[in-house]
Amino acid sequence: MRHLHKLLSLMMIVCLLQVGPLVHAETVLQNQAVNGGTINQNIVFIDVNNHWANDAIYDMAKKGIISGYEDSSFKPEKSITREEFAKLIALTFSINLQTPAEPTFADLNPDKWSFGYVESTKEFLTGYYPPKGKPFFSPDTKATREDVAVALVKTMGYTTDDLRSSSTLGRNFSDVDEISYNLRDYVAIATEKQLIGGYEDSTFRPQKPITRAEVATLLFRVIKSSAQDQADGPSLEVTVPEKTESGTFYVSGKTHRDAKVQINDKAVSTDEGSFKEGYRLEKEGTYEIRITAKLPSGKTTTVTKKVTYQVNGPDLKVDNTPDTVTKGSLTISGKVKKDTNYSYPTVYLNDEKMYVSSWDGTFSKEVKLAEGENTFTVKAENEAGKETVVTKKVTFSSGGPELRVNSIPDSSQVASIKVSGTVKDANDSYPILYINDKKVYMYGGSFSESVRLEEGENTLTFKAENQNGKVTVVTRKVTFNVNGPTLKLNATPEKTASKTLTVSGYVTDKNDSMPTLKINGKKVYYTSYASGSFSEEITLSEGENTLIFEATNSTGRSTTLTRTVTLETGAPIIQVSYHPGSTTLSYMTISGTVTDKNDSYPVVYLNDRKIYSSSYDGSFSEWLDLKKGANPYTIVVSNKYGKTATVTGNVYRVDR
Repeated sequence: MRHLHKLLSLMMIVCLLQVGPLVHAETVLQNQAVNGGTINQNIVFIDVNNHWANDAIYDMAKKGIISGYEDSSFKPEKSITREEFAKLIALTFSINLQTPAEPTFADLNPDKWSFGYVESTKEFLTGYYPPKGKPFFSPDTKATREDVAVALVKTMGYTTDDLRSSSTLGRNFSDVDEISYNLRDYVAIATEKQLIGGYEDSTFRPQKPITRAEVATLLFRVIKSSAQDQADGPSLEVTVPEKTESGTFYVSGKTHRDAKVQINDKAVSTDEGSFKEGYRLEKEGTYEIRITAKLPSGKTTTVTKKVTYQVNGPDLKVDNTPDTVTKGSLTISGKVKKDTNYSYPTVYLNDEKMYVSSWDGTFSKEVKLAEGENTFTVKAENEAGKETVVTKKVTFSSGGPELRVNSIPDSSQVASIKVSGTVKDANDSYPILYINDKKVYMYGGSFSESVRLEEGENTLTFKAENQNGKVTVVTRKVTFNVNGPTLKLNATPEKTASKTLTVSGYVTDKNDSMPTLKINGKKVYYTSYASGSFSEEITLSEGENTLIFEATNSTGRSTTLTRTVTLETGAPIIQVSYHPGSTTLSYMTISGTVTDKNDSYPVVYLNDRKIYSSSYDGSFSEWLDLKKGANPYTIVVSNKYGKTATVTGNVYRVDR
């Protein structure tokens, strides 16, 4: 792992929850049941049913961490001794018991029941060290509040280096002088970490014995709040960039607020579990970043990330050069940009250093050409040693013209494209240019020509020839992709009662100014060739009519649209002129008009007798002989589609 240089660190603050009526604590523990791993669910104490610490007492008792007395009492308000508190710490924090051959304390022999607990927790619940002689523990002395504070601080792994402010005790408590002098920093840390608190009267009461109920509540709350955290290591989210061009980057993330974080085995500061550290890499390469979050219980989570330091080369642009030239010299020019971290890079042309303008980074140099192909390598190198290389190839033909063809697309949907460029010759003021063996007109050494393409790939060969017979050839390829014409139809009805229908629209094609249009196989002429519009009257048949519009361009590509129109013809319309309902005459004239949208000559019948009707206006007039009494009549009109209309009437002949 390469060396990382730290740029930034943040403060770490570990906040712990408040527990019990007087004691504040939250830690990360790993609790294990005792008695062979079995939790006792049948414990009953006769004196805690209504006690404020009832739940905590039973929970800790079932876990085997704390127990009652033979008379089934718990005695919650009874104080505990230092040796009893040592046992509770050992059980709660799953500390392996040690029984050294030589006792540490003068007043604690190996045959005493608490010997192993005290020896195993002596780093947390320390003894007393007189100026001379062996230290003693005072196992039967009552455990005090300062004992508890010191033990929790040491068990959690804090040291006096973790003290944030030397004035913590003075700001919080009025009885600082009662706290043992050598324990004040530990009590201050316990206060800052909210492991334990004071009383409402701003006292700490360091020498006050702690009760069994208070201890049970403290440990119960600590275990309960930390149970989930102990299933696995702490959650650890880390963000590290995959790449850096500058060599600097940040490692940031978030973990449990009680966890301590190391990056590549070096501790970093956290703030409520969040951290952010900056680093600078000296050399390019791929670096492994290992981030570890460790809880006070020892549970850890490790995340490994990789970051690659790679500096890109300078931004180098070299101006276009002709493919071929006939002159023996050529100017190579371009521009280079400043790097992010450096000044203008150094530019070399074929390993020869070039002058670069400090104003805008441009460079230019005239070079001599050799007969044939010349290769020019332009290299820009920055202070980091990073390079960008651009290679240009120019063919020098001493007798051939200089032919430059402007950009031509690789593909086209248009059958005709414009090609242009320039032809120059040092020895001929009027060189000749051919495109696919066709001579092209030039003016002032420039040309612009329309070239007709065939479907598929087209090879365009540009050949410039001077008076000495020297030839320069440039080849380009263009693929012609042909599509059918664009055919647009105006709206047509799905149904109509008229036998004729006018359809209209327009046809356009990029490659054909007059595509062929057919409707149901019949050629249709345009109403405007400029716009490609058309309008055609179609005679419909009774029922469903299918109209197929097909537009075909000169390349044979076609576009087809289909429309369906249903002809539903109606019956003729009869209008009978007025006549009296009764008369004394022996005859009368029945007259009227007949009209039909789809038949100019409908047939008229009067009482089953065909009568004449005018083809001009559809009028009819016919005598009707009358007999005395009622004279009914029926007029029936039928068109060529078999549709009929009927009118009936009655005329009465009366006596004079």
